[in-house]
Amino acid sequence: MLKIDKTVECNSAIMEPCDSLNFYREEALRPDIVCDADFRSIPFTSTDYEVMDNSTDRSFLLMDANEHLHIATPELFCKKLHCPDTAKIKVVTIFGNTGDGKSHTMNHTFFKGEEVFKTSPEQNSCTLGVYAAMQNEIGVLCLDTEGLLSTSSKSNQRMRMLLKILAISDIVIYRTRSERLHSDMYEFLGTASKAFCLHFSQALQSLSIQGSANLGPAVIIFHETRHTKPLENSVEESAEEKLREKFARLNYDINAFSSLRYVGIQTSSNGSTDYNKLIAALRVDLDNTTVRSARQPSIIFKAMRALNKKFSGEIVERSINPFPEQYFTCPILCASCNRRCQRSMGHEGEDHLNLNPCQHQHQFENKVELCKVCYNNGREVIVTRIDTWTHSVINCPHCGEIAKTFKYWSGTQECDAIRTQTVHIWKDSNISPKGPSHSGQMVLDKVSYVCEALTNFSSQPTGVLKEWCADKVAPKYWKPNHEIVNCFSCKKNFDKTGLRKHHCRGCGEGFCDACSKHRMPVPARKWFENVRVCNDCRQFLLKHPNSMPGSSNADASAAAHEETDVTVRKCGETLYNTISNVASVALECTKDIIKDTARPDYWVPDSEALSCHICKMKFGTAEELLALAMSNANERAQSPQRSFKGGDCKRHHCRKCGQGVCAECSKSRRPVPERGWLDDVRVCDECVSDNVNTTVGGSLSSSSVPPDNATPRTNSNCSSSGGGGGSQRQSEVCFLDDPKTKVE
Repeated sequence: MLKIDKTVECNSAIMEPCDSLNFYREEALRPDIVCDADFRSIPFTSTDYEVMDNSTDRSFLLMDANEHLHIATPELFCKKLHCPDTAKIKVVTIFGNTGDGKSHTMNHTFFKGEEVFKTSPEQNSCTLGVYAAMQNEIGVLCLDTEGLLSTSSKSNQRMRMLLKILAISDIVIYRTRSERLHSDMYEFLGTASKAFCLHFSQALQSLSIQGSANLGPAVIIFHETRHTKPLENSVEESAEEKLREKFARLNYDINAFSSLRYVGIQTSSNGSTDYNKLIAALRVDLDNTTVRSARQPSIIFKAMRALNKKFSGEIVERSINPFPEQYFTCPILCASCNRRCQRSMGHEGEDHLNLNPCQHQHQFENKVELCKVCYNNGREVIVTRIDTWTHSVINCPHCGEIAKTFKYWSGTQECDAIRTQTVHIWKDSNISPKGPSHSGQMVLDKVSYVCEALTNFSSQPTGVLKEWCADKVAPKYWKPNHEIVNCFSCKKNFDKTGLRKHHCRGCGEGFCDACSKHRMPVPARKWFENVRVCNDCRQFLLKHPNSMPGSSNADASAAAHEETDVTVRKCGETLYNTISNVASVALECTKDIIKDTARPDYWVPDSEALSCHICKMKFGTAEELLALAMSNANERAQSPQRSFKGGDCKRHHCRKCGQGVCAECSKSRRPVPERGWLDDVRVCDECVSDNVNTTVGGSLSSSSVPPDNATPRTNSNCSSSGGGGGSQRQSEVCFLDDPKTKVE
């Protein structure tokens, strides 16, 4: 137990020389210097890299400032402590800023004022590293640590050393003499708690040392003031609760510590520090063995050695520049990479500048072409292109015509006379829009608009006609298309979900693609090649290959007539597949090539825009989206993706920002003159809301810069649409069973 020594006389303040008043009185009475012959410089010696040993008869250097342990074995550790290894002790460590009297506090708290840990009135710190001393009467290992906020150039290494010592401690004293609690205390304790939870706790638990402590220490904040009042307990709130609220407001988590106590005292200017409250708080934590019990010295040493070995190595010490550049530099940011202009505020007549490279984004068109010859000579000259139908002429203002590149269906020919460079796009009104003209894409948009209007107008009559034609060539045992409303297996509604109807060649019922994805012969129905069957018919045919599925509904006379019905269906499928393949090669490929050629440069490519930029819905057919929704059913609640509501999700491009969006998120039509679109074109909801907010806040911005959050996205490949209609594809009849595969 701690014994309070009440016989200690009230001496002067902590670390204050006894003759300080006489010294300053004599200095004030001395005359000014009249002779400059014997000037001497003040010796400021740096000891950050030197190993200083300020040990006394009862204390020794345990770990130096370079994180080197000066004790090699547990036996030597017990010998230095003058205690047997069978003894059970607790570790009490003190932390605080340099010059706050940590060593003085340990001497008066545990050793009745005896100078076990060296103190000094000099400017240089007298404690570098960690010093240890044993209080055998109460079984406490006292550790005195290097002070924070010192002039050491190895501050990061010092912080790591202190955190390792804190991890093996049972009780931590944070000593401060500030009039008000500063942010450095909250930062140190918050960092220590985070380090213990993330690193030290796991490392201590993995040690194969019996009795190794793996719980956080108890913390005592010892706050001494002279002119201000310390924190006080009240009926509504205690001092500890006030501290915890302050830690929470600063976003520091201190859950690693087993307890938090506050000991605050106010000392008069002529009085000495009263340590009675601190001793009483220490007595409570030392007697408490519910969280951390006393350990053998060898266990403490092995834990310390293991942590020091695991968390070691060189640390890059980066100096922090306190000069606030953001106070004086230009506030304009780059819209593409979000970097700040490096010039001073109000740099009139000079362009914005940032020497760091920019990030290329398609919607900003921030990639320029430079003349390679001029660039090698130290000049950055932007070249111009004169496009014709067959080739492009590249001109340099200084060198003249430097290259001529020819155009192919796959794109423009590579040119070695130019080099591409990404430039910054600054967010201010001084940037003039380029206003390109996209005549090819405009023609495609007109054609797509007409096709969309015709499709929407004739979708219902055409669908009825297709179903009638398909029923005419279907076998007798197939269920008619107009009677199929839901999938026979999963009961999904074809009209609501936009799924396509398919017939099982075994039973003739209508199914969706997911419920009839198997392929196998049905000899009893005269289908000798692999054809579409449902799940139930597949199970039946695996057991009875030559039997007829659903034979209870068919008689012998109908079975003899089925061969003619199946032959008609086979001829129809063969004719349709031939026409579909020719149309796919001759029309679709040509259409895709024309789209890629006419597509504006700022549009995000289809290979990167694989989901809607706004609702995150994947692009694809109704079958693909339904399968994706079912596979991600558990994750969809936590995902920002819009839920599947039925129908295909086609890819469209916003004419303002160039992002890939779905039809639901791009219903608005309006001109985009800064991009060269003078008629009403497709604009996504984000760009529309951005224009509305700009109009409400002031005048409508004419800048070509899209919204800040318009960044390209990279996902998976799906079907594309260059900008036509956004209507959902109507469910096709079973004659068109699967447009992507050959119809059986």
